[in-house]
Amino acid sequence: MDYYQTLKIKAFTLIELLVVVVIIGVLAAVGVVSYNGYVIYAKKSTTISNWKTASKFIQNTFGKCLMQDTILLSSTAGSINCKIQNTQANVNSVADIFMKYFLEQGFKNPYDSSAPAIIRTGSGGETVDGRLRLDETTCATGSGNRLTLWYKVHDNNGDIAIFQMSHWCK
Repeated sequence: MDYYQTLKIKAFTLIELLVVVVIIGVLAAVGVVSYNGYVIYAKKSTTISNWKTASKFIQNTFGKCLMQDTILLSSTAGSINCKIQNTQANVNSVADIFMKYFLEQGFKNPYDSSAPAIIRTGSGGETVDGRLRLDETTCATGSGNRLTLWYKVHDNNGDIAIFQMSHWCK
């Protein structure tokens, strides 16, 4: 008997190995596309959640103004003077206090961790995915200004929340 005939080597053929590689490649391609979709959806959901949290907080803070003259948000962010008039400067001052508070609370931009999570522009400004924007806008009725909170996500400009104290915009 020949030496080579006595050895019974069992191995995969080149074709079998190539088929396995192709199958793994197809599964990986499908997985990456699905994963990217989940990541984008999570970023959008986080941005909207941040906006809803901030909106409810601002609304509740202005609601407290019906019972108190001053609302302390934090020792570093400052306090809201509930008796101020709704001038552009005063509304921007209130927006700055809310912005500092939300940054203290750990708000992050889910699309880009190096980008700011919330800004105060005063009258519009550049929109960046995942960022909240506090503005002062003109009252629809009456006179003066009011506070507006915007958000921006990758597939639309998001929603707007408008806030005013009880004595504003009359």
